[in-house]
Amino acid sequence: MSLKVNIQGRVIEILSVEDNPSDAGLLKQVLKKAGFPSHLSIVPDGEQALDFINRKKTFTQAPKPDVILLDLKLPKKDGFSVLNEIRQDPENQHIPVIVLTGSDSELNVDWAKRLQANHYLLKPYDLEGFKKLLDLLRAIWMKTFHKRY
Repeated sequence: MSLKVNIQGRVIEILSVEDNPSDAGLLKQVLKKAGFPSHLSIVPDGEQALDFINRKKTFTQAPKPDVILLDLKLPKKDGFSVLNEIRQDPENQHIPVIVLTGSDSELNVDWAKRLQANHYLLKPYDLEGFKKLLDLLRAIWMKTFHKRY
């Protein structure tokens, strides 16, 4: 599962907006084990996600994310509100957002599409689910860095 291509040593900056420490830890473990060229930052709520993305408050030195993994059920500000604010901001609306949630509700899927989520995935709990997520991240990484270099 490791990614062989590495363009000028560049890693993809991933922001995971996840309030469940177990899910966040599992994601970190999978990315490391897969050898995926990434730097993972994790914030536990929607307000901190927007501060991170906009480099406000305690996140003034935060890396600009190349992709955002966004849970929907978050404290303080839910994932739909975060996605809406990202898409309304000309500085951030280009960032790919992958909704990564435990809900397969058609209403949630439709609403995420309306708010222009790039992808909607159920949180992976097995090898096949993580493979799908890693394949998606690889595709975003290749698209992002082939444009830049």
